[in-house]
Amino acid sequence: MTRHGLAAATLLPSRPDPDLDRFARLATVALRTPVGLVSMVSAEEQVLPGAVGLPEPWQSRRATPLTHSLCRHVVTSGGTFTVADAREDPLTAGSLAIPDLGVVAYAGAPVRLADPASGEPAGAHDPVVGVLCAIDDQPRSWSPEQVAVLEDLAAACSAELSLRVVQERQQLLLALAESLVGARSVPEVDAAVTAVTRAQLGGARSLLLVGTRLEQGSPAAAAARERRPLLFTDRAELDDAFPPPAAPRTPERAAGPGASAFLPLAAAGQPLGVLALLWPDARPGLRAEEEVWGALARFTAQAVHRAQLEERHRSHAEVLQRSLLPTLPHVDSLRTVGRYVPAAREEQVGGDWYDAVVLPDGALSLVVGDVAGHEARAAGTMGQVRGLLRAFAWDRPEPPTGVVARLDRALLGLGVDALATLVLARVEQDAAGAARGARRLRWTNAGHPPPVLLRPDGSTELLRTPPDLLVGLLGDAERHDHDVDVPDGSVLLLYTDGLIEQRGRSLAGGLERVRAALTRLHRLPLEDLLDELLAELVGTRGEDDCALLAVAFDPQPPG
Repeated sequence: MTRHGLAAATLLPSRPDPDLDRFARLATVALRTPVGLVSMVSAEEQVLPGAVGLPEPWQSRRATPLTHSLCRHVVTSGGTFTVADAREDPLTAGSLAIPDLGVVAYAGAPVRLADPASGEPAGAHDPVVGVLCAIDDQPRSWSPEQVAVLEDLAAACSAELSLRVVQERQQLLLALAESLVGARSVPEVDAAVTAVTRAQLGGARSLLLVGTRLEQGSPAAAAARERRPLLFTDRAELDDAFPPPAAPRTPERAAGPGASAFLPLAAAGQPLGVLALLWPDARPGLRAEEEVWGALARFTAQAVHRAQLEERHRSHAEVLQRSLLPTLPHVDSLRTVGRYVPAAREEQVGGDWYDAVVLPDGALSLVVGDVAGHEARAAGTMGQVRGLLRAFAWDRPEPPTGVVARLDRALLGLGVDALATLVLARVEQDAAGAARGARRLRWTNAGHPPPVLLRPDGSTELLRTPPDLLVGLLGDAERHDHDVDVPDGSVLLLYTDGLIEQRGRSLAGGLERVRAALTRLHRLPLEDLLDELLAELVGTRGEDDCALLAVAFDPQPPG
């Protein structure tokens, strides 16, 4: 609020406020008047969040037109205003407050909003956001002592409002800090800031301008260039400082009649962008809260900087991990399809993998595994484990347990610090199996989620077995082979736990969701089936990495 005009909106709405009613009551007691008010005046109206003794309908309505306001003279002058008989004073004689509200004698003192950064009570330099006044329906002179008491009460009212604003802003910053903790990308930071500002700042709309070109001559560009907040209590102030361009408005200029704040974002000494806050209404105390906007900008900038670093880190780790995934072999009557979905969080990029190798004896070796750890190092370790498994599977014809046992010994003997779960399977077919249209699947499970077999009729079988120890724990761990006949037309699904693990849901429930989805989708081509399964259960990025390997057991082609 300036000394020369009225704001477009008031700090508080036109409804009773118990704390301000108390100050109005104290004014009537201290000055022995029938009416006491805490009023707030805008260019449109006067609202009365604190009121005692007004005639109806004003006591209930808590608002009057400006034609009924003597308080506006306090706001525009910035100082205490008194009149012994409003009917005889040229400044007030025409006010409708005299006949409609019964105002004759009037004394009003300014209520100010203190600067939270100063740590000092509100002073003459702080904006006037309201008026504490005492009103009598009879002429009277106001003594210096009475005026001093009214000003003391107004100062106490100022402290009450200032403390309330500080507490609200502390809640804002706490809510923002809590929301930003989980933000791991710039869009997630944007969503967190949007939700908090809309809930905590009277419906304010936020625009996070990061990685976008700022229009020259715009308030956002000026804030970024000058590296200081630009604050405008209403649209008129914004247009005075930055006349609207003739061209279509940029998003930050489409704020309507309300207040706006343009906050530069910087971290590690580097500019990142601008946070624009756009209110639907004017905000008279906006500049008194500059320290709050600075803190909000720092919180947001730190979150943006962290998200950008993590996105780069995630991108590098993801490239490494994808580079280690194999090109799957083409085998007549056995079609293999793999999918990999990275985690949403950078720290979850890790060691999930799949592999398929055609062996010298014609069998197909399949593996899906997950190296413990969620960082780029886990992806590198996964490459070592995958390479060893490939070599051991190719080296000699033996059951899956033999291959995994050799992997156990090699990891410990070579000093490879790896702990992994995996399913290693071998698909083979002899003449008898070919005659009956089936292949033999043999597998061993080292602490991994069980494979799922989707049969031609859409029914599913969970290949659940007592799991053996994880790989990398012991050099002589006891391991077990399992086998099942797989009819032509079936699909075998191997996967990592990112497909079935979701926060707040059980693993058993995750397995059942996979089985239900497979049954519903079983008529789709293999590639489409996997894509639909991932879209339904994981999305584009899940809570953890997810690797899938599916094998379609197509009918044996005629010889």
